[in-house]
Amino acid sequence: MKWILFLPRLVWKVWFLIYMLFSTIVLFPFIFVFIVVLKNYSLTFNTIYKIWAWSICLAIGIIPRIKGKDKLPKCESYILVANHSSQLDIVVPYTRINKYFAFLAKEELKKAPLFKTNFRGMNVTVNRKDMVSGAGALRECAEKLKEGVNLLIFPEGTRSKTAPVMRSFKAGLFKLAVENEVPLVPMVFLDNYKRLEGGDTWFGKCGPGQSRMIILDPINTKGMKKKDIPILMEKTYKVMEDCLKAHIKSFS
Repeated sequence: MKWILFLPRLVWKVWFLIYMLFSTIVLFPFIFVFIVVLKNYSLTFNTIYKIWAWSICLAIGIIPRIKGKDKLPKCESYILVANHSSQLDIVVPYTRINKYFAFLAKEELKKAPLFKTNFRGMNVTVNRKDMVSGAGALRECAEKLKEGVNLLIFPEGTRSKTAPVMRSFKAGLFKLAVENEVPLVPMVFLDNYKRLEGGDTWFGKCGPGQSRMIILDPINTKGMKKKDIPILMEKTYKVMEDCLKAHIKSFS
């Protein structure tokens, strides 16, 4: 009986993985030319990445929505700070955010066939267990900010298996924001943990539906010092947690 209940989830998840791989293979030649040959990251973001993300959402029945988009700073670089509970957290932002941003992602993606091309200058990777790699990734992120490129970073470091409850935040991105005096822009994914649950189970929560993103008020970091980082982390966590609690009745 359990197999009958879980079978639709398994079929949906397998279809998601198949289509994601298929779309990546089809678009790979264009990605290679745009990223490796032309090195035009902004054009790649606004054409290839958007086609890729929208096609995945349409194929698996995901409806991306965004609220508070007007709160994104227009005249300065910023760091988007988002909760992380699903693989969809990588896909959905491309559909509704129009200005090029770079992801800070785990180093394993830089070694994966096909996907590794996306990290040749386009995005930044980090080995979460290596302090040297972490320092190097933060320097690369700082260079991106100086070039006028925005960043999207998951402060939890990895997907939360207890979503919508967030994991504790790591200090790296807050140190980055303070040292470069760029605003933090909290962004909350409300539904992705239900659309495609994080973790290793094939039979967890998954299925089509809406994927809502909420952009919260930017947090100014100008004038902050190293000693202010713990307070900044606590403030950011709280505003994101309060947003989740306000919109998700089953939050516990």
